[in-house]
Amino acid sequence: MGRSASALTRLAAFRGLFIAAGAALLSACASAPQPGPSAAAPSGGGSAQPAPVAAPVNPNAPVTLALIAPTTSSSQAAARTAQDLVAAAQIAMAERAPANLVMKIYDSKGTAAGAAEAASHAARDGAALILGPLLGDGTAAAAPVAAQAGLNILSFSNDASVAGGNVWLLGWLPGDEMRRVLGYAGSQGIGRVALVRPADRYGDSVGAEAPRAARDAGVSLSPELTYERSFQGIESASQSGAAAILGSGANGVLIADAGDALRSMSSFLAYYDVSPRTVRYLGLSRWDDARNAAESTLQSGWFAAPDPTRRAAFAAAFESRMARQPSALASLGYDGVAAAADMLRAAQAGGPGPFRLTPDGLNRRALAIMEMTPNGPALLDPAPSAAPGA
Repeated sequence: MGRSASALTRLAAFRGLFIAAGAALLSACASAPQPGPSAAAPSGGGSAQPAPVAAPVNPNAPVTLALIAPTTSSSQAAARTAQDLVAAAQIAMAERAPANLVMKIYDSKGTAAGAAEAASHAARDGAALILGPLLGDGTAAAAPVAAQAGLNILSFSNDASVAGGNVWLLGWLPGDEMRRVLGYAGSQGIGRVALVRPADRYGDSVGAEAPRAARDAGVSLSPELTYERSFQGIESASQSGAAAILGSGANGVLIADAGDALRSMSSFLAYYDVSPRTVRYLGLSRWDDARNAAESTLQSGWFAAPDPTRRAAFAAAFESRMARQPSALASLGYDGVAAAADMLRAAQAGGPGPFRLTPDGLNRRALAIMEMTPNGPALLDPAPSAAPGA
């Protein structure tokens, strides 16, 4: 999975989609925008055939970006997310794409096998870069098919276990968010932070990244409290863990959760004397929910999230085109096309952007610090203009 710095710095004729530790690694990209997500008929269908090995790409000729999304998934939520990803990608095409960029949509059907089949079809169609799939299992299935064809993948997933090799992630990563919020907390005098996280796949990824994020931010991280995401699990863990948090001298508590579980945990911790009056509650982008404003224990809490100004601009463009608000992951479709377009122009232009892809297959984003108020999230510290390390 490792790659040498020299290999990364070499922008392998677009087909290699490489951006070294300061750029954004891309290999080719997409097409003229269509009127709406349903206008671009998904490609694919039939049995997958062996994918051909990719030929060098002429950046001045038409260059194809393949977008793989679960447009016919049996899950309504996944299909709606796919529709929004496609719409957002088309908005980016209209706003950012060079004239020679062509985008084709491929349906993964919401399965890992469908993602692999879609990647094979994209390779046979001459794609220079794959954008998607949506989830980690689909990405893992598509990656070897794409690699055989000499293609790189920009996945919408945030599952770090599938990153590396020919796969880069566009999803918001908890390690990156922790660096931002812990770094800001440290600058405000918060030197020791307790980590409170669910005992599930997301929580495990938070726990795995937390020590490195804390070291990078210059804060101490302990103790660590895990819990089952149920009322009983949260109550039991908060009762038994509160004493450890209080005894540790922590002056910050990072609760890496969302929704009812987040609100219940903050309420129970406060009940057992881990009070937001004496410790600062901290969070990640999953806190970015106006419903959390009604939970008094979360008010005055700080969390890392995408820049609200950029997010509002994207939401306005999306609503203008689609007559509805975008779903939570929609902007990843825009980001992927924008990255591909920027890479295609890299020979002439350049400069850092609000996110960058890293040699390990992950990404770094320029994130804001938000504060939860009784009226909802409010900007506390703006996102920098460029991603960390750019």
